[in-house]
Amino acid sequence: MGALGITGLIALIAIMAIPVSIVAGAVVYVIRIARKGTAATLVDAMKYRELA
Repeated sequence: MGALGITGLIALIAIMAIPVSIVAGAVVYVIRIARKGTAATLVDAMKYRELA
């Protein structure tokens, strides 16, 4: 792998940001389930969608 230019570096950061955001979202969701339980988490999600 050769030297990356500025555009290559920006593209690499953009490509890596997608899986990182997916993993971060999954971690937040798992923490919510661990703290509140599955039923309460799903009820809160449904309430949030109704308000949005």
